[in-house]
Amino acid sequence: NLSFAFGTEFRYETFEVIEGELASYDGGGADSFAGNSPDNSGKFTRYNFGGYASLNWNPSENLTLDGTIRSENYSDFGNAFVWKLSGAYTFNDKYTLRGSASTGFRAPTLHQIYTQKAQYSFVPGQGIQVGGLVNNVSSQAGLLGIDNLDAETSTNFTLGFGGKVNRNLSFTIDYYSINVEDRIVLGSEITGTAFDTDGNNIGTTPLDDILRDNNLSDLSFFSNAIDTKTSGLDVVLSYKGIELGEGKLGFNLSGNYTITNERDGAVKDIDLVANAGQSVVNATQEALFFTSRPKTKWILGTNFETGKWDFSLNNTYFGKTTFKQQGMSADLRTEFTPKVVTDLGINFNATDKITIALNVNNLLNVLPEWSFKAENAAGSAILADPAQVKNQSNLITFNQRYSQMTYDGYHFSQLGTMFNLSLNYQF
Repeated sequence: NLSFAFGTEFRYETFEVIEGELASYDGGGADSFAGNSPDNSGKFTRYNFGGYASLNWNPSENLTLDGTIRSENYSDFGNAFVWKLSGAYTFNDKYTLRGSASTGFRAPTLHQIYTQKAQYSFVPGQGIQVGGLVNNVSSQAGLLGIDNLDAETSTNFTLGFGGKVNRNLSFTIDYYSINVEDRIVLGSEITGTAFDTDGNNIGTTPLDDILRDNNLSDLSFFSNAIDTKTSGLDVVLSYKGIELGEGKLGFNLSGNYTITNERDGAVKDIDLVANAGQSVVNATQEALFFTSRPKTKWILGTNFETGKWDFSLNNTYFGKTTFKQQGMSADLRTEFTPKVVTDLGINFNATDKITIALNVNNLLNVLPEWSFKAENAAGSAILADPAQVKNQSNLITFNQRYSQMTYDGYHFSQLGTMFNLSLNYQF
């Protein structure tokens, strides 16, 4: 009734930024995104040792308890220790109550720590200026007061109930809660605080002084900027084995409802940025983190098997999403209408080894639809003026070139209908 396991791990990682040819970066190079200069190139490594131990105990036939601990030591940022406790209780041989509590961590990648990239732009009256990504171990980072990256840590809790009501009907319902501390974020572009009519930085903060002294138009960097909390429900219902003619029909419903998905506390800006009235997390990033994915999503599927044929039809409901596109008025947001996308699958088992499959994604060619929504009275005034609405629409759709999803909203959906026909042969 008792089992014990343990193990260890050693991992060695290498990340290399290869120096470009001289012409690709000298004097800013031939392209806005210049090649990698010697200062931005190099080979970076780290290693870590890890060890774990777990204990599994069955105090009774119906009860299972598990406990696990894990410790790791990284050469570049130190120790990490996590644990997990979980249990499951089955009653009536049909229903199971389960739960877990755990901690977790994610080390910053070598890419996040060491990537540094310059972008050059020509500013009228100022000549060529440079902006881009500053890494956390550079001299520039020290000048700005940017801290070295640390690991993300999390606290997790789950509670679930599932069962098989009869030979055809089964279900699971799970609650989850995930709190992440020191989440790593690629910050928004930090710029000067004031400009004259020629675009010159005339700000008076210490940040402005550093930008001017180093001929920088803007900069961004990775940081452990925010804490987040997420919770929700996962539901799966399945009914199968319905006899229909010479075949069998089945249904399944699965979905997620997000209860909470938000920032926990203030953004952890460095003093230089905060004192200049800016932040590494802007409204667009907030939307990407928290509102650009549906609050709820459900899939209703049907499957029918008969002889050598297998048919499936899945209808996916995507709930409402909201977004704050870069460049759009802060008094507005965009809201994407809930949609149902239908996918069809047909499999024909020609022989024991040959299968022909046809899959059609977005069978009915459902496309996204969005509209502006006002955040306040100023936003309502914009929406009341067709000329201002058109101007805002042009800003976020690249003059209507991306009218279906907007310039920054490309991640919301796959456009159009996709057909996939495949022939599979098993040796």
